[in-house]
Amino acid sequence: MKIIGKKFLIDFGMAKAILEVKNSTSLAFTIIEKNGKETKETEIVEIKLNQLRPRLFLLTWKEKNGNTVTQVQDHKNKKAFMNWTQPDGQFINAEAEIKSFKG
Repeated sequence: MKIIGKKFLIDFGMAKAILEVKNSTSLAFTIIEKNGKETKETEIVEIKLNQLRPRLFLLTWKEKNGNTVTQVQDHKNKKAFMNWTQPDGQFINAEAEIKSFKG
C-alpha cells in the first residue's frame, strides 16, 4: 500500500496532527496543535488498515486514553474523515485536509 512509510499532515481545525503509517498494523501520530495552541502529543497505536480502492484507505485504532477512532483517508481528493468515541461515550466526527509531510 502506497501510504506505508509516508507521513501526512491532517488539519481538523480544532487539531493538527502528523500521521505516519509505519506498516499495515502500526500508526504513529503526533498532535502538533490543539485548540489553537502548540503541543506535542505522540503515540504509536495498533491499527487495522484496509484499502477500499486505489488511494482510499480505512484505518481503525484505539488510543491509550480509551478513544476509539475510525478514519477514512482519501488521498486522491486530499480529504480525511474521522469519527471517534471518547471513553465517556461522546461521539465526534470531523473532516480535514490531508497533505504529504516531509520532516
